[in-house]
Amino acid sequence: FRKLRIQFREKLADLMKGLLSAKMINYSRSPWASPIVVIIKKNGVDIRLCIDYRLVNRLTQLMVYPVPLINDLLEDLESTLWYCSLDMASGFWVVKMTDRARLISAFITPFGLFEWNRMPFGLKNAPQIYQRMIDNALYGFTRIPKSEDHGSTADVYEGGEPVDPGSLSVLGRRSYIDDILIPANSWNQLCDRVEGLLEACDKWNLSISVVKSFWGMPKVEFLGHKVSRNGLGANPKDLSALTDLAFPGSLRAMQSFLGSLNYYSRFIEDTRRFCTNCEKSTLLR
Repeated sequence: FRKLRIQFREKLADLMKGLLSAKMINYSRSPWASPIVVIIKKNGVDIRLCIDYRLVNRLTQLMVYPVPLINDLLEDLESTLWYCSLDMASGFWVVKMTDRARLISAFITPFGLFEWNRMPFGLKNAPQIYQRMIDNALYGFTRIPKSEDHGSTADVYEGGEPVDPGSLSVLGRRSYIDDILIPANSWNQLCDRVEGLLEACDKWNLSISVVKSFWGMPKVEFLGHKVSRNGLGANPKDLSALTDLAFPGSLRAMQSFLGSLNYYSRFIEDTRRFCTNCEKSTLLR
């Protein structure tokens, strides 16, 4: 248990009451007890509850499931006219926890020991589990058999049945965890794809954050890039971290700088020549 500043206690108590009321958490008798970290949000008033799962994660076997490569998700986007950039609401909380996972998720606060009923952020395999769920919703690999009533304990991966091979995917592409992009060559195609996505979300009890989403736009931001019919572009907000850096004064600093620059190499002409000259200039100093 970590000490909590006295000014945070009342806000933490209100937050815990809200989570209990929403049945996101329960009191726990678990032998696990991960410590909490309270962070002040940007508005300077509200708090965010974080849990230090480092010990739990060191003892957790990594789930083998591929998270998509960002470069793969950015392919062929410049050839479309309309985009919808969607952000899924509630994030990992849409995933129900198993009994064993609830015990492992337990965290200690000044008000007692609690455990999660829904998957929290911070657990080692949370991104892979959520990605697997989204992929299944978009592509329709398995489904819960209609002839059986599994109730709240249904596991679509263990007890599910394959979907008909002829069924098409919702978008024809993957999402990146909770960020979904819908590209379309016409307005009617965009509407059809949005309708298909909404039907999949309704089927799998997924919610979309309307406030954080953009619908029917000629250009959007997606995975740190600007996407439009004119092609891909770097997001100026992300570039400021590079442009504000001082010129590296050592070989190690130069290697670190060039490593950061490599991510945006597709937008820089003659990147390889520039990087080679930078390394040579550092060695001559």
